[in-house]
Amino acid sequence: MRCGGGGPKGGPPKWARPTQSRAQAGHRDGATESPGFSRPTIMFMVGVPLAWAVLLLFHPEGEANAIYRDVHDEVGRTLAVHIGMLLFIPLMAVVIYLLLRGLGGTAARVARISLVPFVIFYSAWETLQGIGIGVLVNEVNGLPAAERGTGADLVQDFAEQPLVRDLGVFAIPGSLGLIAAAIAAGIALHRHAAAPLSVAILLGLAGFLITAHPPPFGPVGLGVFIVAVLLFARSQSEVRGAASVGRPRPA
Repeated sequence: MRCGGGGPKGGPPKWARPTQSRAQAGHRDGATESPGFSRPTIMFMVGVPLAWAVLLLFHPEGEANAIYRDVHDEVGRTLAVHIGMLLFIPLMAVVIYLLLRGLGGTAARVARISLVPFVIFYSAWETLQGIGIGVLVNEVNGLPAAERGTGADLVQDFAEQPLVRDLGVFAIPGSLGLIAAAIAAGIALHRHAAAPLSVAILLGLAGFLITAHPPPFGPVGLGVFIVAVLLFARSQSEVRGAASVGRPRPA
């Protein structure tokens, strides 16, 4: 005989059953719960954007219509920053990929796919705009003084080519790839990993700021990204702590 309000086969009544966490509810649409992060993983996910932010503090500043004038005394720094960018672009993609570890669903898939154009096109753009211009300026510096005016025009023409310029053939898909990956990752973490809404907002904001990488935008965007990572890591610790408290102890 079944007691009133009890579950089937003598199970506990509905009011006594544990409620699903938000992360557990995400299984309904194919998502899986984020397993949390080890300390080395968190250090990696914070260390990469932090180191990139420090590198971008040395990014030469100037005006888009006077490239040679702004770079001719900063060739070494220009090359160092943009060669370093080729390292940090794929590393940043790995960081976002790790944030999505264990998560399924449409948003997580969109984020992972968007990392591909980010790495390919943003790296190509940085190679041409940063390294290419740096090498060309260095060659113009070696010309006789009377010929440097023509060389400066050549540098400017190169910088304004569709493949090289801001909002160009490589810059647009590369930038949109990072922005889409950041926004989609934030949505996935909020919906399926119990991340606070603030994490999703900060990740989306970071994506926009990082793509405008010279200071102050790039370093600020990477700082915002770090805050989002730390908030998410803390939320995961709280979810696991609450789950362990609510878990019944063996008799």
